[in-house]
Amino acid sequence: MIPHGHTTVDEILRGTCVRILKCLRHQFFLLLLTSALWAQSFVAKPLPDLGPGKYKGFEGGLYEKGSNEVPRDHAADGLALAAQVRPIRGKFVLLAIGMSNATIEFRVFGQMAAADTGVNHTTMAVINGAQGAMTACFWRFATENPVQSGCRAPRPIPNQYDRIRDELLKPAGLAEDQVEVIWLKNADPRPTVALPAPDADAYAYERELGETARAARTRYPNLKLMFISSRVYAGYAALPLNPEPYAYEYGFSVKWAIQSQIDQMRSGKVDPIAGDLDYKKGAAPWIAWGPYLWADGTVPRSDGLTWKPSEFQSDGTHPNKEGVNKVAHMLLDFFESSPYAPWFKKQ
Repeated sequence: MIPHGHTTVDEILRGTCVRILKCLRHQFFLLLLTSALWAQSFVAKPLPDLGPGKYKGFEGGLYEKGSNEVPRDHAADGLALAAQVRPIRGKFVLLAIGMSNATIEFRVFGQMAAADTGVNHTTMAVINGAQGAMTACFWRFATENPVQSGCRAPRPIPNQYDRIRDELLKPAGLAEDQVEVIWLKNADPRPTVALPAPDADAYAYERELGETARAARTRYPNLKLMFISSRVYAGYAALPLNPEPYAYEYGFSVKWAIQSQIDQMRSGKVDPIAGDLDYKKGAAPWIAWGPYLWADGTVPRSDGLTWKPSEFQSDGTHPNKEGVNKVAHMLLDFFESSPYAPWFKKQ
């Protein structure tokens, strides 16, 4: 028995719970404050608007020399490969891979595409292979188990390409050799090192993009085209999952990976970060930008795109229904207008 006048076990537990709740409320307040500081302190020009200007010494534009146009030699090869996208056993697959943002956005895109009479519903199968929490590390391995190969996860995770084969392609009567086009959107969780540091997370993500391109090409022998989008604005993030400036700087990762492929095809020299991306020898698919989704919050970029706090879920990282619809529309517009996607439209 606890002597009269002494604190009881229930009282101790109640006091502990109160202290824990106060601590959690304090931490949540700090997260909200940090989010506000991120949104207020980070200012940058979207890559297409930055052009030949510099961000921390790095040239803007989606492609080389500050341009937003695919270089002529890379464009010619992309057009040739786009013309080769044809049904295999009656179908070819447009596949999405990536993380949570990618899967919720591509799901709505798929619904929009299915309802659009101008889209090719005859020979194209649209498959959403992206999945929540499956960030960049989990797509690096063609056959290996990602957790056993170094990806951090609280539970066993299967090889992502195995999952797509077994849970998505096979039930739809499809096979891996029918995957000919990929849309990729991904990121790394909880980045900590910004540019221009030589060990910045932007370089790590560039390396992972190269590894993903090679892994995907290994699993999908007829994969021809890979379109990559970087993240939307993250200045409202209430958690350090993928805040600014990293969401913005991952745009440079995409730009550099694409340029690495362009440079390699011209010179034969393999980039030490992105690795071998030779699409003529089958090391990787031809890579180019998908829609560029980043804008500096409520500051309109040159085409008018903005991101408002009301377009995000409470975490400030994942878009809500309004934000998802915005991305899905941009993705649909991209494929309907891209010269590298004649296969997307109804013939």
